[in-house]
Amino acid sequence: MIRPSTVFLALLLAMSSVSAAKAQKVVVSGCGNGSYDPIPKLMPAKPSRLTLAGVYCLALPPGSSPPQPSPDKSNIFVFDTIDGLSLAQATAASTVHHFYGRVTAPRNVPFVWSADSQSVFGVRQETVKPGAFALGSIKPFLFRIDGTQKKLPELTNPAGPLDEIYWVGHAGIAIAAFGTKGRHYRPEHPDPNPTIAFVDIRAGRVLQSVAIADVPFLDAKSIILGIASDLDRRGNPYTLMAFAPNAWVLWIQGQRPRLVPIGVKSGVMPRYALSPNGKSVLVMENLSATGVICEHNPKCPAQTPQHGPVAGLHELPSGKLLWTLNGIAKTGSSSDVPAVSPDGRFALIPMPAGTIALLSMRNGAVLHEIPKPWTGECAMGFSQDGRNVWISGRSTLVFYKFEP
Repeated sequence: MIRPSTVFLALLLAMSSVSAAKAQKVVVSGCGNGSYDPIPKLMPAKPSRLTLAGVYCLALPPGSSPPQPSPDKSNIFVFDTIDGLSLAQATAASTVHHFYGRVTAPRNVPFVWSADSQSVFGVRQETVKPGAFALGSIKPFLFRIDGTQKKLPELTNPAGPLDEIYWVGHAGIAIAAFGTKGRHYRPEHPDPNPTIAFVDIRAGRVLQSVAIADVPFLDAKSIILGIASDLDRRGNPYTLMAFAPNAWVLWIQGQRPRLVPIGVKSGVMPRYALSPNGKSVLVMENLSATGVICEHNPKCPAQTPQHGPVAGLHELPSGKLLWTLNGIAKTGSSSDVPAVSPDGRFALIPMPAGTIALLSMRNGAVLHEIPKPWTGECAMGFSQDGRNVWISGRSTLVFYKFEP
């Protein structure tokens, strides 16, 4: 039995949290014109390093990816594999600019904000209409917040057309894959020598390339499942790539790719984030309950909860496990991509219970938990100065002030 005093205390804490949020003048934009107050749902459950600062119910259409804020937090983009790219300012009344067009079978979001927050690096592709099969390679473009666009230099390689692009940082550096999706073309074409490369998109220049079959323990049919990357202090890119079926490859510009013995199956959708110096990687374990997932079926058997690792930090390049965060998943769930703070001291990860946890990167301790703004896929990150945290899902973007 729940004691009345317990209920009263919970209500008092909730009211105090809402009052505190209003006293802090939380910015709320576009959320039902005042008829819906999102503050109570998104407030941290208890006093923490995170303080709710802003909630934006966006005018952007829901996309295949969660909304992505610009580095200065003033603008937003959403990408959809069918409808293309949408850009807008982070206000309810802002003009939305649509850049329509499919991208064939992307394994990532092939768009990223530029460092000045005024444009987005991305791609366009000619496809079968109606349908999604490719008629040609992807073409790099720059999409501006004023609704204009600029075609960037095309990249070519003897291995085949440019089929995949994974952005590194905000200056036009990327990882490109050539000749990897011939089966998605009409007509189909063979890809005998698929190749990956570090490229400078602005200059239209390949910085370094290697055939996938020349990477240790991979062959020409190995498929890229995921990429996490960053730039070192000299501006050179490095990346940790996940290949099917279960291979992790570390590649630093100027060096040869090397296999990393991470004891986590890369799976269908690996979710992980690199530390700022590239010395470690935070990997989600995709902990989930087992059993049948049913909707609107009262006779559906209950799922079986699973105890186990939620995430782990691995040293690079050794792959050594430094720590593990354990938990319990009571329902079927999938992980979102985690984020690491610019100073490498903290991380944000999705928890099986439907919250976002703030972790210590030193030992994996959970410092605080905050609600997710959406029950489906969410994105998360830290501001460049490490003083703000953002979480987005569906058409909602939430900002928290962060005191390290």
